[in-house]
Amino acid sequence: MRLIISLLIAISLITAPTHPTAADIFLTSKVKDISDRKYEKAVIELLDNAKDSIVISMYFINLSQEPSPANLMLNDLLEARQRGVDVTIYLNTKHYDPKVDKDFFVQNPTIKKLKSAGCLIYLMPSQRKLHDKLIIVDNRYIVEGSTNWSIKGLRRNFESSTLIDSPDLAKIKLDRLKEFIRLIEAEQESTYTPYYLKNTPTHLQLPNKLLLDSQYLARMVTKKDNRAFDLYVLLLAHSQLTGKEEFFLNMEDMGLSLGLPASWSPTALRRQVIKALRKLKLRYNLIDVDFFHSKNAYVSLCHPERSEGSSVFAIPSSTIINPGLSLRVKFYLIVQAYLEEQGEEINTISNRALARRFGVSEYIFRQVRKDIKQRK
Repeated sequence: MRLIISLLIAISLITAPTHPTAADIFLTSKVKDISDRKYEKAVIELLDNAKDSIVISMYFINLSQEPSPANLMLNDLLEARQRGVDVTIYLNTKHYDPKVDKDFFVQNPTIKKLKSAGCLIYLMPSQRKLHDKLIIVDNRYIVEGSTNWSIKGLRRNFESSTLIDSPDLAKIKLDRLKEFIRLIEAEQESTYTPYYLKNTPTHLQLPNKLLLDSQYLARMVTKKDNRAFDLYVLLLAHSQLTGKEEFFLNMEDMGLSLGLPASWSPTALRRQVIKALRKLKLRYNLIDVDFFHSKNAYVSLCHPERSEGSSVFAIPSSTIINPGLSLRVKFYLIVQAYLEEQGEEINTISNRALARRFGVSEYIFRQVRKDIKQRK
C-alpha cells in the first residue's frame, strides 16, 4: 500500500502544473462550427448585427472591384460604419511586390472607400507576414480558422472555421493585435521608440551579487559583452514591470530595443538576439531560454541572489538603459549607486581599491573617470 501511495504522489508531482502562463489557462466560451459554406452566412450575419466594433486581421482580402463574395462582406463593413460601428482592419501586404506596384494600397479604390468611410486600416510591413484569418465583433464574438476573403476561400475550398463567444478571449486577441501597431510605427516613423525601451520601470532593482561576484557584470565589462549586458538589463526591466520571471520574448522587438537597425530583416534581428541570449545562458548562467523554430524565445530569469538572500539595490532605469553610454560608464554608475546605498562615496575611493573590490582592472575605472571628466 505504501508503495502505491508513493507512486501516486510521484505521479502527481510530475504532472502538476508549474507557473501557468496566460496561454495555459482555458477560458469559458461557447463555440460553433462554421466551416466551408457556413462561413460566409455566419460572418455576414455578425457584420450586419454588429453594434460597437468590428476588427479584422486577414492574410488575404480580394480588393478588386469585380463582383465577388468578398466585396459583399466589404460592403457590410461600409454599412456598419454608417451605423456608427468602429471598423479596424489589419491587412497583410506580403502578396504585393512594391517594386511592381508600390502605390497599390494608396491607389486601390476599395481601400480608399473604406478609409473615406472612417475605417482604420493598418498595413503590415511587407517584410513581415500576417497570416491571420481573424474577425472580432463587439469585443465578444470571434471568428477564427483558415478562410481568407477570396472567391476560393469563400466558395470553393474546404476551409475550417469556428465562431467563438468569449469576451475574455476577445480581449486577449485584441491586445495582441494592438501590438502590431508598434511594428507598423517602426517602419513609418523615425521617432519610434522600441517596445522594451519604452516600457521600463522608473528604477531597476539589481541583485548585489550581480555586481559583487566577478563572474557576472565584471566579466561582461572585461569581455566587452555590450549586447549581452544591455539585453540582460532589458530582461530585468521587463520582468520587474510585468511581475513575471518567465515570459515569451518578442525577439524582433528586442533587437530594435538593443539598437539594431530597423532596416534589418526579422531573421537578422532574431539571429543577433539569439546569440546574446545564448551568452547569457551558457557564459553567465543568468537565464534559461528555450527557442521555438528560431522565431520565439521563452525566457526564465535565474537570479544570482537566490543563493545569497534577497539583497538588492536600486538604480534609475534611465541611467543604464541608455544607448548613448559605453558599457564601462554604465558599470561605473552601477557601482556608484551600490556604494551610495551602502553609505559610501565613490569619489573618495581610489581606482585600485575599486578595481579590487569589484573585480575589474584598475584601467577601467581610470578611463571612466577620465571620460566623465571630459563630459563635464
